[in-house]
Amino acid sequence: MLNIDDPAHLQPQIALFRLGFRPFFLFASLFSVLALGIWGGFLSGMSLLPVSLNPLWWHGHEMIFGFVCAVVAGFLLTAVQNWTGQPGVKGPMLIGLFGVWLLPRLLFLVPAAVPFKLIMFIDLLFLPLTAVLIAHSVIRVRQWRNFVFIPIFTLLTLMNALSYYGVLTNQFDWVNIGLYGAVILMSTIVALLGGRVIPFFTEKATQWQRQSSIPALEWLSFISLAALVVSIVLQNDLFIRITAGISSLVLLLRWHRWGWHASWRVPLLWSLHLSYVCIPLGLALIAFGFPLSVGMHSITVGGLGGMILAMMARVSLGHTGRTLQPPSLMPYCFALMLLAVLLRVLAGIFPLWSSLLLLSTIICWLVAFGCFCFYYGPMLCQARIDGRPG
Repeated sequence: MLNIDDPAHLQPQIALFRLGFRPFFLFASLFSVLALGIWGGFLSGMSLLPVSLNPLWWHGHEMIFGFVCAVVAGFLLTAVQNWTGQPGVKGPMLIGLFGVWLLPRLLFLVPAAVPFKLIMFIDLLFLPLTAVLIAHSVIRVRQWRNFVFIPIFTLLTLMNALSYYGVLTNQFDWVNIGLYGAVILMSTIVALLGGRVIPFFTEKATQWQRQSSIPALEWLSFISLAALVVSIVLQNDLFIRITAGISSLVLLLRWHRWGWHASWRVPLLWSLHLSYVCIPLGLALIAFGFPLSVGMHSITVGGLGGMILAMMARVSLGHTGRTLQPPSLMPYCFALMLLAVLLRVLAGIFPLWSSLLLLSTIICWLVAFGCFCFYYGPMLCQARIDGRPG
């Protein structure tokens, strides 16, 4: 892992803004606890949201474009420094980008303080600004392999705009297109990053030896996911099921070659492997004809939420100069996220038990991410313990 050794006097005084992962990992996690707490209250008959805000849209939108996008942005803004050798975003620029993300999250919760369209405009700036910052480093060293994230962020911005259009015009088909399309695009990012880091981490921590990737399998993974996004936009149920089935099989075969069988003794590994596999399992549920929301929640809770928790737990240790040994309760938190996936899927299949299962899912999430904030919050707010920048 490359580190940029800036002189100490060039490091921001506030450690929280020395590298992108710090504010986005911490505050996205805190926000997810707040947002799911509010959602749990709503499901229990106690709404804390402004009456003008559609709660179903807010829940889906904020978990995807509020929580997931923030963590992915923090990860990529950190990783691009290692990939390109260019200094990462920090200080005032990072504070500004963080503010663009945070402001809409807060304004949505304040009754009628700011026009909805103005909040929308601010929110729609976040992903393009992040893409520009990533592109600047990538283009500067002509590292075109990592330019792939720029068009994905552009499409995510389009999906965000479609979800806003749907809620503004009361056309909830467009809301679903925007949110479900964004979930598959995020899954594509996870598939890209997972293919790079999960085999690498597994090889480093075990006796397993990484195999060379199969180019045709790699291409088919991303072509099938792109086809699934198109099928969601077209709202063709048969096409959705076929492309979901193909994606599921390809992603499972790809994951099978990553050494999952060697990971069981290392919590920072099995958490990544089992969270990742929730994506092809969710796609399989869609292919077999289960409601689209059931498969999507397998992806969002496990493939995105579980993967995010596992990845943040590892990245935060490494990038704060600590050994890769998570706090003692974190393996139980990883297991709670896997339980949350099961509960959320069952809630969509058994309507009579859905209220209890949904609230149980939320409790699992709150405990898991609450523990992350408790244990990792101080790490993210303090300078690296080895004295290095970042």
